[in-house]
Amino acid sequence: MAKMYVIDGCTFTEGEFIGLSKRVMESSLSAFFLTLPGSNGSFSECAEKVGRIYNMADDPANGIVVARTAEDVRKAGKQGKKALIMTFQDPHPIGNSLDLLRAMYELGLRVMQLTYNNSNYLGTGCTESRDGGLTDLGKAALQKMKELGIVADLSHCGHRTTKEALELSERPVVISHACPLALTDNPRNKTDEEIKLLGKNGGVIGLSFWGPLCWKNDPKGQPALADFVDHIDYVVNLTGIDHVGFGGDTKLDDTKDIQGTVTQSALYAKVVADYNKYAGVDPERRHAIGVSGSWEIENVFAEMSGRGYSESDIAKFAGGNFLRVLDAVWKK
Repeated sequence: MAKMYVIDGCTFTEGEFIGLSKRVMESSLSAFFLTLPGSNGSFSECAEKVGRIYNMADDPANGIVVARTAEDVRKAGKQGKKALIMTFQDPHPIGNSLDLLRAMYELGLRVMQLTYNNSNYLGTGCTESRDGGLTDLGKAALQKMKELGIVADLSHCGHRTTKEALELSERPVVISHACPLALTDNPRNKTDEEIKLLGKNGGVIGLSFWGPLCWKNDPKGQPALADFVDHIDYVVNLTGIDHVGFGGDTKLDDTKDIQGTVTQSALYAKVVADYNKYAGVDPERRHAIGVSGSWEIENVFAEMSGRGYSESDIAKFAGGNFLRVLDAVWKK
């Protein structure tokens, strides 16, 4: 069997990126989309933190490579290192400037979510009461991203914004961390129509084991590993195995997401209130049992194998599908 790449479509950090924990370094993880620290601040604040990431990557002891091409992802694996993919969940640092978008590309940005939960200059986020779709600037940004080689991410976009972006995009896009709305009623999740459009686009949905997105709205609370794999089954039945991956929405440095949980509860109750009520806010209960991070993704592979997925199927889910999108969008 050819080498299997394991790519996590969503990781994040609070404050500075401090590196990867020992268990992550020893895991099968090949690469990870890292939400850039400082991306809720100014361009200069974000750029400064990007500089620190490069400084960290310069030290071989940290075991990371900043991936600017798909070949960088492959080379990192051969070198026994993890490939870091610079990502915006919120494009706040570029404001309404496509020139700043170009500058961020030159700094290494390779994946950009068009909106976070709220509206911005590009489109409408999923927690807004009215979805106005893509703005004219958002449409221009999609074109610029195509020219530069930046993957568009629609994870937090509203339904109309998601559909318009899928209809306009000439290259494959990703929904890096979400789940099907049909199984988990959450404003962050995607409709069957959107998932089918993603399949026609050639894109990939990174199914998330973050609890609020993959539980079954069960009063008993925290989802089980099987609940998460049910989401894989559902999307595969809609679009086929070529359009699924995983986006853990986790931290890779062993710190607890305490502040993030508080912020989500205060600002985005639509997303987390029901889960908080039944599962609580303990960081240990924020993900499906048995898959609290990409370091436990082998448990998902085992469950998939038990359900009849082939090695080839699992390799596509693990990261092969994401890598295909990077090959199609990024410059060589």
